Amino acid sequence: MNVKCEKCGHEGPKETFAYLYNIRLDDGMSWHECPKCHAMNWIAEATGEVTDFTAHCKSFPFHSDKGIGIHSDKQGG
Repeated sequence: MNVKCEKCGHEGPKETFAYLYNIRLDDGMSWHECPKCHAMNWIAEATGEVTDFTAHCKSFPFHSDKGIGIHSDKQGG
């Protein structure tokens, strides 16, 4: 499966994008490094879809202690 770098547009097999790490073990998304520009890309392991990391974080419940999924409308004020 081919993926496309969000930063430089380089397209190639997901295997050529070096696996860096996964923030959540229960999530199918992980960071991969572009072999051309070395940018970090947030890629779905199952589909190879590159996703915007900020939008992905906002899909999680509010966790003020972890800084993940913080929504101004859910901060109680």
